Amino acid sequence: MITEIVVSVVFACIAFLYWRKVTIRRKLWWLKRIHGYPIIGSALDFIDSSKSLKVMEEITQKTNGWGYFEVLHETNILVTQYRFVEWLLSSNTLLKKGSVYQVLNRWLEGGILISAGSKWKKGRKILTPAFHFNIQEKFVEVFEEPSKTLIEILNTKAGEDQINIHPYLVRYTLDTICQTAMGVQLKVQEASHNDYSEAVSEMCRIVVERAFKPLKINDYLYMLSSDYRKELKYVKLLHEVSDRVIAIKKRELESKEEGKEREEYDELGKKRKLALLDLLLEYREEGKPLSQSFIRSEVQTIMFAGHDTTAAALGFALYNLANHPEVQKKALDEAKELTNANNGKITFRTLQEMKYMEMVIKETLRLYPSVPFYSREVTEDVIYEEGKIIPKGVTLLVIAWVINRDPTVFKDPEQFIPTRFLDTEIKPFSYVPFSAGPRNCIGQKFAILEMKYILLKILLNFELLPGDSDSAPVIAAEAVLKSVNGINIRLRKRLTSSIQ
Repeated sequence: MITEIVVSVVFACIAFLYWRKVTIRRKLWWLKRIHGYPIIGSALDFIDSSKSLKVMEEITQKTNGWGYFEVLHETNILVTQYRFVEWLLSSNTLLKKGSVYQVLNRWLEGGILISAGSKWKKGRKILTPAFHFNIQEKFVEVFEEPSKTLIEILNTKAGEDQINIHPYLVRYTLDTICQTAMGVQLKVQEASHNDYSEAVSEMCRIVVERAFKPLKINDYLYMLSSDYRKELKYVKLLHEVSDRVIAIKKRELESKEEGKEREEYDELGKKRKLALLDLLLEYREEGKPLSQSFIRSEVQTIMFAGHDTTAAALGFALYNLANHPEVQKKALDEAKELTNANNGKITFRTLQEMKYMEMVIKETLRLYPSVPFYSREVTEDVIYEEGKIIPKGVTLLVIAWVINRDPTVFKDPEQFIPTRFLDTEIKPFSYVPFSAGPRNCIGQKFAILEMKYILLKILLNFELLPGDSDSAPVIAAEAVLKSVNGINIRLRKRLTSSIQ
């Protein structure tokens, strides 16, 4: 009897999934489907994360940018065609992140990266002032201490055959985001090992594996895996670090002179801008403070998004500079000219005037977008164009890796050519490393500012040289783009440096 019931349930589930797939396929008659295996679809094509971007490129080539594939019960439309990208990213209704992002919920607990609806709007509204340019100008002074520590560490590595610079950048960006956005010093770079960064790296791997591996998509099957037990351990550690950061800042605020009112206005009478964590802790909604869970979710989100993505971009920028000496020389000349004109000091204005370095960063992010793809979930049937319906439940995958390499937009798209950004004709939705539209990256200007600062410091102190013949990055598409074999370069101390 029990066996019959189990068989009936399994049969009913298979029948439902088949009916659902057929229904969606009929509505997507206008798109080409990539045929996979029965039941699991194209899941096997994405087993190896180091090959998944290549698979996506091949699918877009086969479908001319208009196609979809299936993984078990999930239907995924690849979004790379310009009009489709513009339509999706500029939409004010298709704002819910794809279901795979919910894998991050144990960790991020609904921060602005993964939330939707009113919660996302509330978070975005509260956090936006923390990235105002007045705040960023103050951050330049804060950059000095963690960057000085990084330069001192790299000084001990200069002259070695080659080093994987990525781990040093991860610790630097974590120190920087804590000292700027959180106003808290963790001194991560001074530790011999960093469990936080390791936990973030593993969580990024788990997210993408769960998205494409049949046995891990289902929550119940996933709970039987070793990754589930690892995730619980990592999440516990990540929460502990976030709680520690919040507690340090709370004690700092409470230690201020009792009864002294917070100065809401600066000396010019303008409303004072607060750093992110200060803003969260002092924000009042109808006279009530934000909940601890809301504050923690946003702190965790910014700590993750504000350090791991920036570290990835910095690593690829240094790799590009090391392998393109003519570009490195132009960037160095600009750095010397601007700092010498200001007696060796780096100011907010100095960074704003670094136009060539900004092109180096933009070109790096074009070739190596820190988030190579991101998604939106269709929550109800929507009409793309007359007669073309996108069914409820479909996931729209925006493949920034492919979009940024479109040969019809970027001549010689595989080449590293920073000056291509002198061309003002590049359309906004042809270049999407920070996404675009309502859900664009809230901290993109901060990230570029931070990257300019530390790249300037590194260039003034070191000559960047290529690694050995096997040092080319082996790209893997996880939640954040990474090189499986690290970012390997050589450092040579410059004889004279105008800044330390």
